[in-house]
Amino acid sequence: MEDIQAMLNLGMDFALWDGSMRTMMQQVYASLPEPPVHTAAPLSSAAAEEPAPDGVDRISRLPAAVLRSVVSRLPAKDAARTTVLSKRWRRVWHTTPLVLLDAHLFPARAPAAGVARLLQALAPASRDATAAVSRALAAHPGPFRCVYLTGTAMDDHRPEIAHWLQLLAAKGVQELFFVNRARTMKTDLQLPGTLFSCTALTRLYIAFWRFPDTATLPRAAAFPYLQELGLSALRMEEGDLAFLLDRCPVLEKLLIVGSLWPVRLRIQSRSLRCVEVCTSFVQEITVVHASRLERLFLMGALGFGPLTNLCLKIKIGHAPKLRYLGFLVPGMHELDIGNTIIKAGTKASPNTTVPSILMLAILVKLESRIEARMLPSFLRCFPNVETLYVQSENPEFKVYGPLSSSSNTGKLNLKFWEEAGPIECIQRHIKKLVIREFRGSRSELDFLKFIAERAQVLEEMVIYFTHGISPLDRVGAKLRTFMASAKWSNACCKMTVFPCPFDQEGTAWCIVRPFDFSIQDPFDISYLKGKYRIH
Repeated sequence: MEDIQAMLNLGMDFALWDGSMRTMMQQVYASLPEPPVHTAAPLSSAAAEEPAPDGVDRISRLPAAVLRSVVSRLPAKDAARTTVLSKRWRRVWHTTPLVLLDAHLFPARAPAAGVARLLQALAPASRDATAAVSRALAAHPGPFRCVYLTGTAMDDHRPEIAHWLQLLAAKGVQELFFVNRARTMKTDLQLPGTLFSCTALTRLYIAFWRFPDTATLPRAAAFPYLQELGLSALRMEEGDLAFLLDRCPVLEKLLIVGSLWPVRLRIQSRSLRCVEVCTSFVQEITVVHASRLERLFLMGALGFGPLTNLCLKIKIGHAPKLRYLGFLVPGMHELDIGNTIIKAGTKASPNTTVPSILMLAILVKLESRIEARMLPSFLRCFPNVETLYVQSENPEFKVYGPLSSSSNTGKLNLKFWEEAGPIECIQRHIKKLVIREFRGSRSELDFLKFIAERAQVLEEMVIYFTHGISPLDRVGAKLRTFMASAKWSNACCKMTVFPCPFDQEGTAWCIVRPFDFSIQDPFDISYLKGKYRIH
């Protein structure tokens, strides 16, 4: 991934991007899965080793399948160089499914600064890499195992792009990462319909394109083997997303990042297991019938409408295997379960609960009465939650929801939470509570004490401080003293605190983690920094 991230610094467009464009491009690159090959151990390092004393080339005597496995792990340049070793090695390269990253084809350059860096930016690196991609795609007979085309301003190379997609379709590309290195967020370059000819795809990521007019696509257009789909910074019309999902019958993973259109996502699938929507404006997400859906993640998913009244409708229907959900935002997300809109004071019933959820994440301003009043109602919808994440939003940051008023702000004491009544998941099921962006406000402290005195099976309470506050300063001491006065429902529960692992306030999120089903806690950030245990 370092090879792809390094491309952000190449080209004149990097110097011309504004802050929002640079941030979006960085996020798009960060959303791409790790490439299967790296330049960290190039072929040249192997060539520098001492030859065998007896002069026998034992590597070339290995079985063909082993040699193909070796070549498949090399960057494209090094893999191609093996053809000069012998006639047998030439056949190995031609019969090995190709892995190609255009990031590996950019000319190597020494670090520069000032005027030298500007001259580097003006050099035609992209043109050289584009020509190298064309030669590689034409020279190899296929199939193409994995192709990353992420460093080209596609608008400048339309003839080459059309030819690339024809070659990729003809030679059976299996994984394709197709990013238009656009100059502005207003890019309107249409995604070539030829992409739908790549029917062997199992993994597809596209970014900074306008989706083609579906009326111009063949009626049989489909991706029959596609299992993973990433859509970043796309412009799509109403119905385009539904059109695309309908043509992916075995799709398991769906990612939407930085959408340039208000998303309306209707999930009706027998194959989808994970859906992730990040930094996008979203009107509605409806889970109609998703028998295999396990994970639904919303990170920076903003509602649609006036800034002070953003609303994102989330409707959960049939999803019997849904285990992970978050981040829900009580001040912005309208939750609908069993055709019942969840409001403050909504009573729990079989029709208004999702008993399958085991891990839940909520983003809430604990000092906002409107949001705090919604929190118990949200929690009652998920009675079997075992791990609860609560991110305490800075009340001074006003990005969504009603404007501040005397009825919305003010101290929320322990009595406020006690009057909320019993909450099934807190009393009987939550084993781990994680609070993020803790500032030490009285509202946060009272909420923690409320949980501690009612969570009968709570085993671990983890607290991450916000940036600028240390667990070892007066706020940490205040927390320690306050929680020592609590009558813990489970005396064996341990409380651990972390300093902020980042250099600013905000939500920590790794876009690629949710797609790794071996990771049991995609919300966890404890691997990023050391911890201080204080209870």
